[in-house]
Amino acid sequence: MKRFILYSIACCGLVLFACKKTSLNQINPNDPTPESLTTEDGVQAFALGIFQKWIADVPSAGESNIMVMVQTNHSILGDEIFSPYGNWGWRYVGQVDQITLPNGTAVRNPLGKTLKEQLQSTNSRQAGEINSFMYEWNVCYFMNVQANLLLSALENSALQFTGDAATKRNTLKAWAYWWKGFAYSRIGSMYLAGVINNDANSTTNGNFVDRNAIIAEADKNFESCLTLLNGLTVNETYNAMMTAIVPSFNRNDQIVTPQMWARQIYSYKARNILVNKKVAAMTAADWTAVQTNANKGLLKTDYTFRFGMDPNSTNDLTAAFFHPYTLVGEAQAFTFVSERLVQDYKPTDARLAKGFEVMATGNWQVNPRGRGLQFGTRWAVVPIEAGGLYATNDNQGTVPIGCSWEENALMLAEYGIRNGNIEAGLGLIDEVRDFQASGLAHVQGTGLALTAALEELRLERRGGLFLRGVAFYDARRWGVTAPVSAGGGRKGGIVLVPGSYTNTTNPQPLPCTLDYNYLDYWDVPQNELDFNGALTGSAPIKN
Repeated sequence: MKRFILYSIACCGLVLFACKKTSLNQINPNDPTPESLTTEDGVQAFALGIFQKWIADVPSAGESNIMVMVQTNHSILGDEIFSPYGNWGWRYVGQVDQITLPNGTAVRNPLGKTLKEQLQSTNSRQAGEINSFMYEWNVCYFMNVQANLLLSALENSALQFTGDAATKRNTLKAWAYWWKGFAYSRIGSMYLAGVINNDANSTTNGNFVDRNAIIAEADKNFESCLTLLNGLTVNETYNAMMTAIVPSFNRNDQIVTPQMWARQIYSYKARNILVNKKVAAMTAADWTAVQTNANKGLLKTDYTFRFGMDPNSTNDLTAAFFHPYTLVGEAQAFTFVSERLVQDYKPTDARLAKGFEVMATGNWQVNPRGRGLQFGTRWAVVPIEAGGLYATNDNQGTVPIGCSWEENALMLAEYGIRNGNIEAGLGLIDEVRDFQASGLAHVQGTGLALTAALEELRLERRGGLFLRGVAFYDARRWGVTAPVSAGGGRKGGIVLVPGSYTNTTNPQPLPCTLDYNYLDYWDVPQNELDFNGALTGSAPIKN
C-alpha cells in the first residue's frame, strides 16, 4: 500500500507520539499539506489517508499499526487470544487475577496485582510502549482530527471540484462524519471519559465528558452521515470517489453503496446501545432501540468497510500489518489462541476444523516464563493463506472495521430471545451458522428454554464473531470480567495446567474457574493528561 504522508497536529483529545510538521515548497497532492487541501486531488488523497492514521511511531517500538494493537487488546480482554509477552503491554492486558483448579487450589497471577493496579501503574509517558491505555485513545483521535480537517477543507471556497461537484463534496463529507462516528463510538465504549473535539485548529480543550456523552456525540455524527447518504445515489462520480478514498485492501473492488453504508451505521448504532450496558441494566426502551436500529441494519448481501489482505499481495504480514491475523498464531508467535475460545466451538462445527489446529506437543504454550496459567494453549489458527477462517477462494481475507451482517443478525437474535420470542432468535442463530458454513444442526424448533437459548447465543457470538472486536464488550456486559466475588468470572473454562500442579508428567487441560477482575472502562491515558489536563467539573477520568 502506498504510504500517504500526512501532516500532524496537536489538539484536544490528541497528543501525538511525536509531533512532526512538514513544509513543502510546492503542492504535491500525494503528500497533503494544508495548501494541497485546496485541490481536488489533494483532498481525495487526504481522505484516503485517514487509514494511514492507523500507522504511527510507538515509543521505543518504532512504526506500528496501532489499530491492530487496539483490536488485539480487545481480543485479549475478551479471552479470544493471549500474549505472554510484554510488547505493547499485551502480557499485562490479559493478566487474569486468579485461577482456581478443580482440586480447589487457587493460583494468583505472578504479578500479585489486579489488572486495574497493573494498568494504572504503567499509565505514563515514561512507561513507553507498555502503556496499554494510550493506543485506542490515540488512534481514534488521530482519525477524528483528520476528519475535522477534511470537513474544514470541504467548506473552503478555494476548493473547487470538476464535474458533479455536489456528489464529490457530499461523499467526502459523509466519509468524514462516518469516521468521526466510528472514533467517538470506540472512545465511548472503552474509556470512562473523553473529549469532544470538532475543531480543525490546534486548540486545547480540557472539558472531559463521560462516556455516555461521547456515545451521544458518535450518534450525532452518524446522523450527519446518514443525512448526506440519503441524498446520494450510485453513479459514475460516486463510484470513482469511493475508489479514490477507500484503499484497495478495504475495497476489493466492492463499492459500498450509500444504502449499504447507511445500514452499516444503523448496525453500529445498535451495537453502541447493546454493548455499553450490563444485561441486567438494559431497559425495555434499550432493547427496543437495539431492535429498531438493527432492523435497519446490514443485509447478507451488503459490502462493508473492511481491512485485510490486498488482492495484489501488497499488504501481507510484512507490509503495514493490516492482515487480519497479524501476529496471531504459531508462525507469528506473539499472540496465541485461547483454550476458552476453542472450547466454545461445538466439536462438529466445521469452523473449528477450518480455523484451528492442534500444535505439535513441543510447541504448546504452558505457563511460559512462569507468567501465569492463563498463558497456555494447545491450539493455533490455520493461516488464511492455508484456507483458514475468513479465507476467500484465492486464500485472501478481510474482516469488518465496524459491524457485519452476522453481528447484526445476532443482535436481533438476542433481542428476540430476551424478549419472549426464543424461536425467532434461534432461527437467526441458525441463519448465521449456515451463512458461515458451520454444518451445525439447527437449534430452532428443538424446544430450548431461555437458559439454553442464551447459551447458544453466547457460543455463536464467541465463535461466529471471532476477531470482530466484540469479545471484550460481550464479556463485560455479560458480567464475565467482573470479580468472582461479585458473581463474575468463568466456571469450567479449560486451562492448560502444568504437570507440577497436578502431579502428572504432562500438562493437563482442566476445567477451572477464572477470576478475571478486569476494568469495565479504562482510565484516560496520562499521555493526554500531561498536555491537556482535565478542567474543574470534568467527568471522572480515572477508576
